[in-house]
Amino acid sequence: MAEDSTKKRAMKDDDRNLVVVDEDFAQADAEDRLWLFWERNKTIIVRGTTSVVIGVLAFLAFYFWQQAKRQEVGDAYNACKDAAAKRLFVAAHPREPLAVVALLEVADDLRQNSKLVEAAKTYDEVIPLAQAAGDSPLLKALATRARLYAALTRLDLGEKEAETSLASIADDKTAPDTLRGYAMIILANTALHRGDSTSAAKWINLMDKRLLPNHVWTDEKNWLVRTEPSLLNPLPAPAADKPAVR
Repeated sequence: MAEDSTKKRAMKDDDRNLVVVDEDFAQADAEDRLWLFWERNKTIIVRGTTSVVIGVLAFLAFYFWQQAKRQEVGDAYNACKDAAAKRLFVAAHPREPLAVVALLEVADDLRQNSKLVEAAKTYDEVIPLAQAAGDSPLLKALATRARLYAALTRLDLGEKEAETSLASIADDKTAPDTLRGYAMIILANTALHRGDSTSAAKWINLMDKRLLPNHVWTDEKNWLVRTEPSLLNPLPAPAADKPAVR
């Protein structure tokens, strides 16, 4: 009997025999219930909390990395002093909005220095670069600006498709009014220079129909109308030749 008592006492004192049972806590107070919850869920709680902390730290690390990267990209852009450096910057950061700005600056410099063929080609390069950098309104406007100046440069070169490109910008409802209006003014002036007052009047009238009231080109449009009376009463377009009736 003594031996049995010893065994029972040993089993009772062995922590391995402790089992958490709900019935044991039926009358437990709040502190005991909290202990029970912790014992049952501590692994999940610890893992979950660790995951959240790691996630927050990862987000903060990514955020500050992005900020540092933007600063780094901005510093690299500001360090570009000539066209060669800007092209190297574009090659190193092809998906950055600043790369689009840098290449536009290269094209503008070429145009200002009368290197029109190179300028037109560079403006063409800007368009896919802007599309690859994202679809924000700013990037879309930069792409349209490149299209516009590519067309203007080709117009200076006397290329026939230049007016078609300008008309496509004037018809583009997604393009900023500033760029659409400029395309229309150029098309009206170009038509007047070749004596086509009908086409010029068409573009002048479309400015009022397609652009917002009091657009930035209002003064230029009004000045053009005052200096060209033919715009008020344009000659009708010549009728197509009709086949002779036999």
